[in-house]
Amino acid sequence: MTAVTRVVAPNPGPYTGPGTNTWIVEAGPVVAVIDPGPDDDSHLAALNQRLAGRTVGVVLVTHSHPDHLPLAERFAAPHHASVRRDPELGDGDVVRAGNLNLTALHTPGHSADHLSFLIPDDRAVFTGDLILGHGSSMVTYPEGDVAAYLRSLERLAALEPRILFPGHWDPVTDAMSKIDEYRRHRLEREAQVLAAVRMGGGTADELTRRVYGQLEQKLMAAAEMTLRAHLRKLVDDGLVRAEGEVYEPVGNLGP
Repeated sequence: MTAVTRVVAPNPGPYTGPGTNTWIVEAGPVVAVIDPGPDDDSHLAALNQRLAGRTVGVVLVTHSHPDHLPLAERFAAPHHASVRRDPELGDGDVVRAGNLNLTALHTPGHSADHLSFLIPDDRAVFTGDLILGHGSSMVTYPEGDVAAYLRSLERLAALEPRILFPGHWDPVTDAMSKIDEYRRHRLEREAQVLAAVRMGGGTADELTRRVYGQLEQKLMAAAEMTLRAHLRKLVDDGLVRAEGEVYEPVGNLGP
């Protein structure tokens, strides 16, 4: 099993958990670093201290969100390491770092540019924000794509991974159960949204309150963006129709 260590960025919050995970992957004479994280001086210092003069072969980024990407170039430059991410890396591209091969997997849904990284011999996957170690991942309108997210989960399941190294929280050792949990959660949320529409339709704001109840304002805004992402899939699937700002069930519409 390839040795993997973690440095957690000092950016805890409701959407980042304890903070963003930066993964240091042993690759013989060098290391690969995945998701350098936010542009933070203390995190940069912590990474360099942990590396203690080691050679960085490559810096990989799962996606371009501000808690994963911004430190990449600043961290890589003094190590003379390349930064590789979408769109330079395509689906199935193999990145060689020292004695290690990592395969890039295009796993959109959370974001359009999302990549996961597979170590085939270990059946280990660095999942970014596709799957987290705790809770659920954000799939929010307009960037999030629920249909793509479900396809990405199915693709991950087909690989039968043994362990997942997520972008937030702890590694997942029961990988297949976690993938199934995430798939069931997303489908259950879709069913809730469809049921809310079938209760009489409504605006996205009205449907959000129907599905989620009363939340504090910041969480309510995120809930509405999640609900809008589900509504887009339901519209694409022909189960819901948008009439201006009002969403209605297709089955209750006239000819």
